[in-house]
Amino acid sequence: MMNCRAAEGMVMRYINHTLSIEEMEEFLEHVQSCCSCYDELETYFIVHEAIVQLDEDEGDAVLDLQHLLEQDLKKSRRYIRKKKAVRFFLAAAFVVLIAALIALFVFVVMELAQFL
Repeated sequence: MMNCRAAEGMVMRYINHTLSIEEMEEFLEHVQSCCSCYDELETYFIVHEAIVQLDEDEGDAVLDLQHLLEQDLKKSRRYIRKKKAVRFFLAAAFVVLIAALIALFVFVVMELAQFL
């Protein structure tokens, strides 16, 4: 389980989308259960998004930045689920391929044995 110090060190990497899938999953689990780290993430996220809005010069845009953080967290969780599903299906396809190659090898060996 991740500790607060490690989570705090990942806040900006989360905001900049530079965490690995494993790091992101562990980070999200931690901030979901740790109010202090969630508050830290929220503070940095709001400041980051406010600066982005100022840089984009959208003076009329008023955003609910807390809602934007919640949407970003949901999007990150969906991304993790998709990546895990892709990994699962690739692993399953690899197992099926190996099984097919073994079956083909056994078939070829049995056919050759008939000629000996």
